[in-house]
Amino acid sequence: MAHLLASRYVAVATFATASHALSDARIPLTSSIHAKKPTSVLVHGLDSSKETWTSTLAALQCKSYPCLALDLRGHGESPLGDVDEFSSEALARDVVAAVEARGVAKPWVLVGHSMGGRVAMEVARIAAQEDPGLLAAVVVEDMDAVPRAKWAAPGPLPVFDRSFASLDAAKAALLAHYDDAGRVESWVGKRLREQPDGSWWSDINPRAQALAKKHVLSSSDGSKAWSALAAADLPFEVHLWVAGPDGTVAQWDGADGIDDLAARLPAARVKEFPTASHSIHNTNADEFVADLCAIVDRCR
Repeated sequence: MAHLLASRYVAVATFATASHALSDARIPLTSSIHAKKPTSVLVHGLDSSKETWTSTLAALQCKSYPCLALDLRGHGESPLGDVDEFSSEALARDVVAAVEARGVAKPWVLVGHSMGGRVAMEVARIAAQEDPGLLAAVVVEDMDAVPRAKWAAPGPLPVFDRSFASLDAAKAALLAHYDDAGRVESWVGKRLREQPDGSWWSDINPRAQALAKKHVLSSSDGSKAWSALAAADLPFEVHLWVAGPDGTVAQWDGADGIDDLAARLPAARVKEFPTASHSIHNTNADEFVADLCAIVDRCR
């Protein structure tokens, strides 16, 4: 399978069908990169890929807003790399390197969903401390900075090959890690895709999931990044977008919850989407896109 990489570890897409692998790795997955408007860079969450942004990419481009979606290392079409190097900072620097490799003009607007929200916090820290002109705004979608301690315990990494000879083989391999046949079936044709040679590719990677849980979601990196933002004179906007009470995975109360983050960084703009589930960009798509376009317009 040919991987199109914008940096060593990150695959990119900027249009609705870009989650499908291209047979020629020299063909760039780019379109609508306009200097007049900041580019929206979209980062997915756990057990996901750039495919989750398909509708968002299409909506933004229909409105002539430049946009870019990324596969984090070990997800989608991006290789995993050295497992000993997997960290919040490594993922964040992958994002910066990938965007720079595409020739995207600074500053850009970064949106991180769920686990990608933790990565977005780290990118924002890097921008605040090393490159203040990097970002125009950062949006953390349905994620707090609370360490998920239940995922911190060490354990053997699962073995998983993302390429399979048949759909049945791919499903069987995924079901060995995800005891939810309906969920696995929902990935067919989206995050589980047939390749031109008849093989099947899984954007979902239990090995990368385990690393992300241990080194990103169970860590205090998000809180440390937020403290760095609170200590800086930020030249970019910071937004916390939270799904409704029945769908959010974010915690409002307690240390590193949404209320605490807002108190530590009063400039952060908090918005709740009361009827949205965890993926606000898919369940409240029109409002999500409208709000994102408003940020871009304000920052242009």
